Amino acid sequence: MIDSACYPAALLLATTLLVPPVHATQNDDDKVELRTVIGCLTARGDGWMLDSATTGEVTEQAFTTQDELDQSRERPLGSLTYSLLGVGEFGTEDHVGHRVQVKGLRLLRDGEFRINVTSLQSLAPECP
Repeated sequence: MIDSACYPAALLLATTLLVPPVHATQNDDDKVELRTVIGCLTARGDGWMLDSATTGEVTEQAFTTQDELDQSRERPLGSLTYSLLGVGEFGTEDHVGHRVQVKGLRLLRDGEFRINVTSLQSLAPECP
């Protein structure tokens, strides 16, 4: 029989041996954040992409204000590409080739940036 006074030490030893330490680090690309991103809306295959896109700014609002749209029109484009998720209700077909502002949860999965869209607004009818 094991003395009950030894249980805490045995439990600690078993936990230490059975649970490996977590060494995962998280950089800015790995974080799932609500962001405002600007880019060019394109259709690719059966999906939607945002090309020439910015890294985006972290935001706390899932919707877009007129002030944000005005500011986004003045910002330069970027060099990233995002796959857009959940864009069906935003009328994307009407904005192909437009410069757009997208808000949503930015994810990095399988080496690809994705945005689960909460807002999609056209900024200009063409994208340089």
